[in-house]
Amino acid sequence: MKSTWIEYLVIGMYFIFMIVTGLLFRRLNRNFSDYFRSGCRGTWWLVGASVFMSSFTAWSFTGAAGAAYESGISVAVIFLANTFGYFINYLITAKYFRQMRATTGPEIILERFDLGTQQFYVWVGLLPGLMMSSLTLWGTALFASAVFGYNLQFLIMLIGIVVVFYSVIGGSWGVMANDYLQALILVPMSILMAYLSLRYIGGIGNLIHEVHRQNLPGLLTFVKTNQGSQFTPGWIAAMFCFVLIAYNSAGSATKYFACKDGNEARKAALLSCVLMLLGSCLWFIPPIVARLQYSGVIESAKIIGISKAGEASYALLAVKLLPVGLSGMIVVTMFASTMSALAPGLNHNAAIFTQDFYQSIIHPKANQREIFIVGQISTAICGVLIIAFAVYFSKVKGEGLFEYMLKWGSLFGTPMAIPLFLMLFVKKTPPRSAVISILYSFIMSILAYFYHWSYAITVFSIIGIGTLSFLITKWEWKNTSQEDKKRIEGFYTKMHTPVDFHKEIGKPNDPGQLKLVGYVSLTIGLFISALSFVPNPFYGRLQILFVAGFIIGFASLMIITGNLKAASKEYTDNPHQLRKE
Repeated sequence: MKSTWIEYLVIGMYFIFMIVTGLLFRRLNRNFSDYFRSGCRGTWWLVGASVFMSSFTAWSFTGAAGAAYESGISVAVIFLANTFGYFINYLITAKYFRQMRATTGPEIILERFDLGTQQFYVWVGLLPGLMMSSLTLWGTALFASAVFGYNLQFLIMLIGIVVVFYSVIGGSWGVMANDYLQALILVPMSILMAYLSLRYIGGIGNLIHEVHRQNLPGLLTFVKTNQGSQFTPGWIAAMFCFVLIAYNSAGSATKYFACKDGNEARKAALLSCVLMLLGSCLWFIPPIVARLQYSGVIESAKIIGISKAGEASYALLAVKLLPVGLSGMIVVTMFASTMSALAPGLNHNAAIFTQDFYQSIIHPKANQREIFIVGQISTAICGVLIIAFAVYFSKVKGEGLFEYMLKWGSLFGTPMAIPLFLMLFVKKTPPRSAVISILYSFIMSILAYFYHWSYAITVFSIIGIGTLSFLITKWEWKNTSQEDKKRIEGFYTKMHTPVDFHKEIGKPNDPGQLKLVGYVSLTIGLFISALSFVPNPFYGRLQILFVAGFIIGFASLMIITGNLKAASKEYTDNPHQLRKE
């Protein structure tokens, strides 16, 4: 870091803004629906930014950067696959997800399958979800600790406490608002880093020249055909196939529950698609430039505790290229991506425990106030568990547990997503079809794990057997009880029925969302602009003003739009008025 106290100030103010945003959006929480799905009043831009931010972690700037450092533009496959997944959301599934009119994923499973299947998903998925969140938190803190010299356990607890606080206080509203603010920081920082990297190497033409001069043509080869390479045609096809199922299964439906209606959900998916496509074009540039121009310093990252030197390439190049003040912003960008992945998961896990276990099993007659309080307590408990697990992992020597948990999560993730994807299009299967599909595909997962199958063979085998076993159960449909048939048919009728927002929800509060997020964004932009007074070269001050101007520009547009909408009779930005109505 060029000036440590300034960077600490930037990071500290970022955390303060996150907490304040949670407090500001607290007033929009009136009941369980508001707390866990924003009362279904979320606008497309707010939900879309949240969906985008929740789809990746700091891994994009560490693990993916390491892959780009080694393999070049091939790493863009991962983000292009995500873009493809969101595009299918936009074309087909996003509106179905919103029209399910649910609060949690298991609620959907109960309606489409049965109570046993629902509880299977709840308990098989809840603990792994918390564990994987803790690994995400630990991984980010570990990287920031190694590269920037921060205390590891302190970072884990600091990031965790901030996420828990604004998630408990603000609920789904606070989570989405913070995700939007973090996206507003991420986008200009990503653009700036890509531009500075290309400028540092002398432009795209000189980058290509350096690739050939250093005999590294693989950096610019999208698909690899050489033996031992990861990014083969089969691997790429498997990645796209996996993302298609994962992003379009009912397990991902919770991302769109907060939308006002199906059309808003489609627009939110399109925004996520566009932002991910932008990231696909920008994020791999700095690691490639670092490989060509800065490899000596990057390789020294092994000395400070980074097992794969390339994983430090993005951060270390950022420290070299960015002016004083914005170096802290790159740390903020990494924290933001992780916090945006943690917070929705925390919110959804707490919702599952509250509605699909406490309300369904423990106290079915609980009133809305009780459910709301239990939801807040559940969110806090889940957050404490995530922090505790992360601290534990940070003290375990070796990488075995970390790698084991990643493989374990992958082992269960794909089999459980398959029936939740197929159920959207295949109606006449019995309630137990999901469990049958999971068990058969899980067998393939076990074989793949012990026999070390390639990624492509693993994915296609699991998807193939899972799909086949799900479809075979269709012959049992005729033996399904009339009660189950009626419930399942009712589920599909509801899923295909457009949402009448004014009839089902009431008046929107779009102006309130626009102005509240707009004013917080404006404050952040003004704070960043103040960094231009920090001693820096003139060009460095321009970089700071670019980031600040980007944020202030969007903030101003939101405030103006909010005021214009507030003048319309269709809208009200007064939450107290909404309460009365």
